[in-house]
Amino acid sequence: MSDGTPCGRAIHPAPEQDKVPVCLMHSVDPTKSNLEFQAEFEQILKSTPVLGGKADFTGFIFPESNYAERTFAPDCSFLNAVFLQKANFGRTSFNGTTDFVHCLFEKQADFSQVKFRETAHFSASWFAMDADFTWANFMSDALFLNASFQSKVVFYGCTFGQLANFWHATFAGIAEFQEAHVQGPLRFLETYFERDLTSAPCLRFSEVELANPKQVVFYRTNLTHALFYNTNISEVVFSLVVWGSRNYHSHKTRWRSLSWAADLRPDRACLFEEVVDTSFYRESELGPTTNNPDERNYGLFAEMYQQLKRNYDTKGDYWMAGNWHYGEMEMKRLHSRWRLRPLRWLSQHFSLVALYKYASAYGESYTMPLIWLGLVLVGFALMYPVLGCYPATGLMLNSQDAVYTKDTAQNYINYWNYAAFFAAHPLEHPSGWLGMMLHSFMTSISVAGFQKELRYMPSYPWGRMMALVELLLTSTFGGLFALAIRRQFKRS
Repeated sequence: MSDGTPCGRAIHPAPEQDKVPVCLMHSVDPTKSNLEFQAEFEQILKSTPVLGGKADFTGFIFPESNYAERTFAPDCSFLNAVFLQKANFGRTSFNGTTDFVHCLFEKQADFSQVKFRETAHFSASWFAMDADFTWANFMSDALFLNASFQSKVVFYGCTFGQLANFWHATFAGIAEFQEAHVQGPLRFLETYFERDLTSAPCLRFSEVELANPKQVVFYRTNLTHALFYNTNISEVVFSLVVWGSRNYHSHKTRWRSLSWAADLRPDRACLFEEVVDTSFYRESELGPTTNNPDERNYGLFAEMYQQLKRNYDTKGDYWMAGNWHYGEMEMKRLHSRWRLRPLRWLSQHFSLVALYKYASAYGESYTMPLIWLGLVLVGFALMYPVLGCYPATGLMLNSQDAVYTKDTAQNYINYWNYAAFFAAHPLEHPSGWLGMMLHSFMTSISVAGFQKELRYMPSYPWGRMMALVELLLTSTFGGLFALAIRRQFKRS
C-alpha cells in the first residue's frame, strides 16, 4: 500500500494472470468480479475517517470505474492504480488531497467539472486515450509533473487556483487550455508538445484569463504549433522557447512564406495563427471577420505581435522583439480594404508598407538598405552616360549661358562619343571607357553626397531630373540604413 505494507487481504486465485499471488483489488485477472471489487472499494471509502485518514487504493486494478457525481471526503491515494476501462470521475468532488501519481489510464479519463479542494497529484501518470478536464476546478495545487498524455487532453474552462505545474509533461495530442482561468503560477518547464508537422495545433492556449501573466512560464518548450490568440501574452515569460519560422518546411506541409521580397534573414519567427487550418471549429475566428475582405484576421494577429514585441523589448531581447515587429508590420501590409483580387495584390505588394519591407525589412535589416544604396549609385552611374554629362569648368569656358549648351560633341561625354571627348580634352584623366565610367560614378556619388559643385554635370533637363531622383532614393536608403542601425544596436 502507500506506506509500503501489504494490504492483508485474501489471495485471489488467478495464478495464470498474477505471477505473484495478490488480492482481488491488485489482481490483473480480467474475469474478476466487478461487484466484489466495487463493494470492497466502497467499504474502504466508508471506513476511512475524514480527518487524518486516507482512503488507500494504491496499486488497485480497476475493472470498471464509474464514480461520477460522487464526493470523496477523505484524502485519497490512487498511487500506481490501473484503470482498465473508462475512468469516469465527472462532476466529482475531492475534498482532500488526491494522489493519482503513476497511474495508468488505458481508456478515456473523464475528470470534467471535478472539484479538487486540495492538492491534486497526477505526476508520472499515463493517459493512453483522451483525457477530459473540462471546467475542472483545481482550488489548490495541480501537479502534472512528468505526466504523459498520448491523445487529446482538454482543460477547457478549467480554473487553476494555485500552482499548476506541467514540468516535463508530454502532450502527444492536442492540449486545449482554451478559456482557462489561471489565478496562480502556471509552469510549462521543458514540456513537450507534439509537432505533427501538419496545419493542426498542438497547444491551444487561446482566450485564457491570466490573473498574473508574469507567473506564467514557458521554458525550453517548442511552440511552433501553439495558439495564443485573445490571451494577454505581453508579460508571459518565454525563455529558450522555439517559435515557428516563416520559411519552415516539412515532408507533409509547407508553411506559407509571407516574405515576398528577398530578405537577408529569412528565418524570422512566425505565430502559428498565420498558418493554422481555420476549418477547425475553434479556429474559425482566425478567418476574416464579417464584411472584411482579408484572407485572415490580420488585425488580431497584429495585436498579438505587438504584445510579443512589448514582451521581448521589456526584457531587453531586441533581436526577438525585432522578429515580432516584422510580424506586426506584415499583418499591416497584408491587410487591405480592397475586395477585387488585382487591387488587393497591388495594395499588398506596392503600398508604402510593402516598399518599407523591400527596402529594409521594416527597419530590421541594415544590410538591405546598404545594398539598395550601392545598387542606386551603380545604376545611376550607368545611366548618366546615356543622356550625357558635361565637365562644368570646360562648359563655362565655351559658353556664357553655361552648363547646358551642346556646342559640339567634344563638350559632352556619353557612351557613343567618349573617345572624341577625351581626345579633345587630353587633360581629363583617366580616359577611355573606364575613365568615362569612373567620372560617371564619381558624379553619382557627388549627387548622393549633396555636393553643389560637380566636376561633371548631368545634361538638362532629363539628366538633372535623373539626379533629383537619385538624390531622393539615396537619401531614403541612407535614412533607412541609419534607422536600422539604431534599431539593431539600441540599448535600454
